[in-house]
Order: sequence, then C-alpha cells, then structure tokens
Amino acid sequence: MSIDPLFRTRSIGTRLTLLNMVIAVAALALFAGIIYWRLSINFTTEHQHFLQSKVAELQADLNEAHGDPRALVDEIIKETAGSQLRQYQARVLTSDGQTLGETPGMDHDLPRTAFPDAASESLSAKLPLKAIGDRHYALTTVLLHSSGGTGAARVQFALDVTRDEALQTNFRYTLALAFLVLVPMLALAGRWVAAQGLAPLIRITEATRSITPADLSARLALAPPWPEELHELVGVFNAMLARLEEAFARLSRFSADIAHELRTPLGNLSGELEVCLMRPRATEDYRATIESGLDECRRLNVLIENLLFMARAEHAVQTLRCERFAAAQACAWVIEQQTPGATARGVAIALQGDTTIDADPVLFRQALANVLTNAVRHAVAGSAVHVGITSGPDGVEIRVRDDGEGIDAQHLPHVFDRFYQADAARRRGIGQGTGLGLSIVAAIIDMHRGTVRIDSTRGKGTTVIMHFPRIDLQEHPATRHRPA
Repeated sequence: MSIDPLFRTRSIGTRLTLLNMVIAVAALALFAGIIYWRLSINFTTEHQHFLQSKVAELQADLNEAHGDPRALVDEIIKETAGSQLRQYQARVLTSDGQTLGETPGMDHDLPRTAFPDAASESLSAKLPLKAIGDRHYALTTVLLHSSGGTGAARVQFALDVTRDEALQTNFRYTLALAFLVLVPMLALAGRWVAAQGLAPLIRITEATRSITPADLSARLALAPPWPEELHELVGVFNAMLARLEEAFARLSRFSADIAHELRTPLGNLSGELEVCLMRPRATEDYRATIESGLDECRRLNVLIENLLFMARAEHAVQTLRCERFAAAQACAWVIEQQTPGATARGVAIALQGDTTIDADPVLFRQALANVLTNAVRHAVAGSAVHVGITSGPDGVEIRVRDDGEGIDAQHLPHVFDRFYQADAARRRGIGQGTGLGLSIVAAIIDMHRGTVRIDSTRGKGTTVIMHFPRIDLQEHPATRHRPA
C-alpha cells in the first residue's frame, strides 16, 4: 500500500497534526541551517581577513629587505610568540623549498608536507582544516615576491581555530537538543490546534446524530458562530434536510394513496367473488362476475404500468428517442383518438398553429393524450377544448385550454403530485382512472428537460402549458433520461 492512500485514511485531526508538525520542523530546520551557515561564513571571513593582514605585513617587510626572505623570520617568530588572542604559527621557506625559519615547535605537529602548495600570492577561498590532538588549525601557503623582483619566499600559515570549531560544535549540539524538545511540543501544539479547528465539525456531527426519520423537521441552528468555511455547509445541509423532509412526506402520501388505490379494486374483486361463491349460480351470473373481475384486473394493470413508467423515469431507465417532427400532425393524431369520447360529451376539439418539435413522438402523444382526456372530461357541454401550438426561440409550447370548473389556487402547486386529491371529481378519470395522469405528464416533460405549468381560475377553466426545448439531434439521437 502506498503512503498517500494510507495517509488519506487517517483522521483529519491526525493529518492536520502531522502536516503542522512537518511544516514547523521544516521551518525550524531551515532557520537553524541558515543561522549555522551564516556562522560558518562569518568565521571563515574572519580567518581570511586575519591572514590577509599578516600577508600584507610580511609583503611590506620583504619589500623593505629588498627581497631577502630571511628578514621575515625574526618578524614571524616575534609575532607568533606574542599572539595570544588569535594564535597562529608560520614557517618561511625559500622558493626552492628550504626552511629558513618557523615558529618554535611547529615542525613537530605541523610539518611542511601538511600544507597545501602555494599557487599564488592570494589566499585560497577555502582553508583546509587539520585536527591535531584537541586543537584545530586552518592551513594555507602564500607565495611572496618583492616589489623589485629580486627575491621570493613561501610562507606557511597555521591559524588556530579551535575555539571557533568548538563554538560551532556546541551550536550543533544545541540545535539537536532544541529539536528533541521542540518536536514533541510542536506535535502537542499541532494536535491542540487541530482539535480547536475540528470542534465545529464535532458539534455538527453531534447535532446531526440526533436527527431521525421521525423528526426530519429538525435543522442545524445557524445561531452558533460557525466558521466561514462551515457556515455554507450548515445551510446546504439544512436545505438537504428540507428536501428529504419533503420527499419523505411525498413518499408517505404516495404509500398511503397507492394502498388505497390498490385496496379499492382488490376489495371489489374479492367481494364479488365471495358473493358469487356463496351459493350455486347460473352460467350467466358466473360470466358476469368473471367479466367484472377482469375489468378490475385491467384497472390494476393500468395502475401498475403507470407506476412502473414513473419509476423508470425517475431512475434513468426510460430512454428518449427524440426526433424532429410536425407538432400539428402528432396533435391531430391524438385529437382523432379523443374525438369519439369528446363528441359523446358534447365537446369539440380545435387545433391551431404548427411547427416542428424535438421530442420522443410516443411520449409526446402520451403526454398530450393525458392532458386532453382531462380537459375533455371537465369541459362544459357545448364548449370546445383548444389546442394551441406556438414556437419560440428556445422551444415549442403546447397549450390545452378548457372551459371547465377550474381548480382552486391552493391546489395548483400540488396538481402534479401522484394521487393528489385536490378535487376528486377532477382528478378521477385522469390517466384512465388511476390518478396519475398529470404526474405522468410532468415526468415526460421533465425527461425532455422542459417545463409544465397550469393556469386555472375557479369557474373560468384551466390551461395546461407544456414547453419542449430544442435538442441537438445530432449529438443526442437517443438520450437516456437523467433526473435533474
């Protein structure tokens, strides 16, 4: 298992603690490294400046002695013997490598072979270090020439840097000790900071744990001063609870309604069969009972088919097979099917307008048939149901208007709910008596990403407006419906 998935499975508090500790330790290490580097650079610079000043003094002495390197010996011995603040040792050699003089005792610890060769009259940028016992020396060799060119000498310097090295060593130990103390403290501090940051999430968890299906009306209080990052989350969560409450209420109503809708035909069928079996009957009586039972079975079958269609539409099982066709021709076909029933009720059906429409032809006819059946059933005898087709820049509208009794305003927001009983007289008969007609219409329009609405005034009739948007048929010749 890789480190990244393992890290992602840790708790947020642990992850924040580790991240805070890693960042803090990295920052401390960088800070300490910069300080140590600057300290080392300062020591090296001081060593360079000190030796450069000595080289300049010896160069001046060599010039005064007209290039005689022996003039440097007495100066070096006197200088090194009296140097206590910054002790150094030196050795003077001729250009061919013969020793002319050196600090007393220097050859015992620092032989000529321990020094680098002289490459120029200037000091090297990095001085090599040599440890002898408990002492540390920075070694370098400088080639000196007199100003007149009459003589030359090589000078080997050994600068005692023991104190500086000890200071750097102590500094490293101090940094290591500081890390040993600070890292646990940083871990504890990071854990505390993470706990403080996650405290609102813990409160949200505790509040949501108390919400049960029996009390979906509960909401997270917006009164506590939630952090800015969580304030939106609380609002979205409350909105989700509101949607769940509404969906749960619809489901409860739907369960009760479907139980009622199934109980009525089953009760009728069971009662008729029980009565029929109470005593021997004539063949005609049995036939009448069987035909009545068959009618109830057909009604149940229609109800189940409608419910199955609704379930498929809501769960992205129903596939749209959209085409571009003449809306008037499709409407005329539906009107032709509805004409016998409308004529029997003394209602005429009028069609006006035409345009092309992008929709599934079968589902379009089903939606229009449901709306038109409802309009004919509740139109006043001697009146007409008007079907209008209008085209707009973003789609096509189909309007079905009747002159029936209309629907009260308080019922309009719910007329598309399944089995909603706003008006038993008006709802009964929609969708072949199942109470699902307008719900199926709404599902079909939603599958097309369209809209449907009802304008109605009590006593002045009802108008159903279905809007079908334009569809790019080249990209979506057959579209599987996805609920919004």
